[in-house]
Amino acid sequence: MEHHREARNGNLVCADRLGTPATTWLLLEAVIERSTRTYRATLGAPPLPVERVEPDPKRQKKLTRAIERYLLATPVPKGRAPEAVDVMGLLAAVHALYGCLTRPMVEFLCRAAELYTGQVYAAASFYPDIYLDPKGRHHLKVCTGTACHVKGADRLARACSRALGGVPAGEADAHGDFSYFNTSCVGACSLAPVLMVNSDMYGDPDPDRIPALIAPYRDREYE
Repeated sequence: MEHHREARNGNLVCADRLGTPATTWLLLEAVIERSTRTYRATLGAPPLPVERVEPDPKRQKKLTRAIERYLLATPVPKGRAPEAVDVMGLLAAVHALYGCLTRPMVEFLCRAAELYTGQVYAAASFYPDIYLDPKGRHHLKVCTGTACHVKGADRLARACSRALGGVPAGEADAHGDFSYFNTSCVGACSLAPVLMVNSDMYGDPDPDRIPALIAPYRDREYE
């Protein structure tokens, strides 16, 4: 004789009956549903309206689509389990939209995806290319790997700073259009020294031509 459990009004009851695949699945569903309810109950406040973090209607649609895309299908009867969210995919998509993940945005994503704040910050803070404070809309990255260093990365970095009004690495220019960063090897040593503007790569650019090189990006969205 085998035991199986029935779910009655949210309580698990043990009964001396023959176990069947149907009753086993009923037990599993009950456990998952109860665990999900407990998890969701500890999350605190309900989701925020998207207007609280994004007043622009066009960007609201992009943000909503990004969130919906990375909430994965799940067999949980009600609500989502933590593993039902592609956290890194979600963070990358929203970061690509805004260029950073501010605290209000992180809190919004946590509520929308039913995640703890710590889960999101743990993932976001691990990767150096995910920024948690506002930067310029476009990112200039000067490679400081060995080959680029030897071939004049320091001159390139100084030229980027001058082109942005003298800002130090990691800071945004006065208009919030650009930030420049010193980064580790980007894997294009044959092009050294290398400058990246967003995802575009430039090998051995003329430092005196940096203002002209970045000018076309001013009117573009973050890429």
